[in-house]
Amino acid sequence: MEKIALILCVIFAVVTIQTQKLRRAVIYLGVFSLSISFVYTLYNALDVAIAEAVIGSTLATILFLVALQKYLVFTIYYHVEKGEVDDGHYKKRDKQRLMKQLEIFCAKQELEPQVIFTTESIDHIMKNHQYAIIIEELETRLRIYGHPENYKLDQLETYLINYIHQNKSYEFIHVKEVIE
Repeated sequence: MEKIALILCVIFAVVTIQTQKLRRAVIYLGVFSLSISFVYTLYNALDVAIAEAVIGSTLATILFLVALQKYLVFTIYYHVEKGEVDDGHYKKRDKQRLMKQLEIFCAKQELEPQVIFTTESIDHIMKNHQYAIIIEELETRLRIYGHPENYKLDQLETYLINYIHQNKSYEFIHVKEVIE
């Protein structure tokens, strides 16, 4: 019984580390912690088993879920030149293709895309709003500004270059954080 429990601990530890979906990792982490608690029980270390069950299965899992919640929303500002923002901006074929690819990227990363079309200046958005990326459409290219804390920007850059329409080039700008 002891060998089976130890093998299960190793299996769940490896699966927790190797899983691609972070929410599944939370489940595997909880099962791993419970299996460790069971091993401590087999070794007659009941106080350690209870501590592991409480800390590992509950507190660590809750903290991990809270950390995941912090990065669920991927806010995309789409800067629109002059005029009013209406549904016509989104319905343009190029924008639809771009938005669809951004949605696919976010789904793969377990993020919820929040797209905001705005006429505000790029500087105003950077200074006054929380954003992951800002997209500015120019005549021949798209300029994409990435927030300094956006840890997904390099992956997004690779993804967009490989999967988006090639009639416009992309210019990725990693915004430097200004400390005042």
